[in-house]
Amino acid sequence: MSSTIPATQSSISQDQIAQRAYELWQTRGSPEGDGGSDWQEAENQLIEESRQRGRRLLPRLFGRWRKKRVA
Repeated sequence: MSSTIPATQSSISQDQIAQRAYELWQTRGSPEGDGGSDWQEAENQLIEESRQRGRRLLPRLFGRWRKKRVA
């Protein structure tokens, strides 16, 4: 079975997710369990942060492109 990875997620490494999940787990007091909820939350946070960076970058890139076309 193949799965499609969203563009915003493709640049997020498993190591980044693991690090964030570990930080979340520690913040919660290092409870027993498999950590699946921490992993999912870490992944969601990193995807959203990636989207936010993209939203800030696109207007700047578009502005540069428009200036070149007008000139």
